[in-house]
Amino acid sequence: MTRKIFTLLAPFAALAIAGACADNSTPTDVAPNGASFTAYANVVTFSGQGLIADGFGGYALRTEICGLANGADVDGPYLLWVLTATGATHADIDGPWGTAAMTKTGNGTFKYVSAWYAPGTLAGTVKASYDGKSKNAQLVISHGCRPTGGGWCSPGFWMNATDAAWALTGHTKSELFNTTVFPFWYGATFVADPTLETVLNNAPTYSGPPNAGTSGYALNAFNAVGAMLTDALPGVDFDFNVMQSGASDSCPIDHFGNFK
Repeated sequence: MTRKIFTLLAPFAALAIAGACADNSTPTDVAPNGASFTAYANVVTFSGQGLIADGFGGYALRTEICGLANGADVDGPYLLWVLTATGATHADIDGPWGTAAMTKTGNGTFKYVSAWYAPGTLAGTVKASYDGKSKNAQLVISHGCRPTGGGWCSPGFWMNATDAAWALTGHTKSELFNTTVFPFWYGATFVADPTLETVLNNAPTYSGPPNAGTSGYALNAFNAVGAMLTDALPGVDFDFNVMQSGASDSCPIDHFGNFK
């Protein structure tokens, strides 16, 4: 039986490899772009794995790596989707790009590289269908690369950034808040002086009302750490307006310190 795959002509769609028809497929589903396609009987819906709250009501990547030369899957912005479905031999993925076949890379493991989409729009809207009998499949965003931006790397970004990214700032996770962020970025000190890493890992404690330092920016302690580290990047200036916009594509580096 011949199986038809309909895909949206978008960046990276050609990276998926079409598979053969499975006996348990159902031929009457509809992709998000309105095209009909042959899908497999088992379906798993993406619920946000691989994303992290950015502190502004949105989501950022838990792991960001940019540039083929640095180990990324493609150059430019992208998302790498991974489906784990033990025993499956074929799988499709449906999302804003339409419907595409996933590439099998191991026993029950499939991958698909899509263009970049705002993370906050994806949970509940991306689905993978697969053959076989597994009912415990998982669909995740393994990693990706956000578009080139500037002016703001969120606390969520720095929380997951490697030492190589921190090294660009001249700061380390073990430095103390009272001697690095106060008084310019935040207008008060803490009796129990926390490390920068402690502040980043405890958003509920340090995301209280803003207390402007000598910079004049109305920042709470949590965001003040993000502002300080962003401003310390070579050739980068912290942008208060970009921070307030909640943009998810405003950091000029990835988690490994690679400029985009």
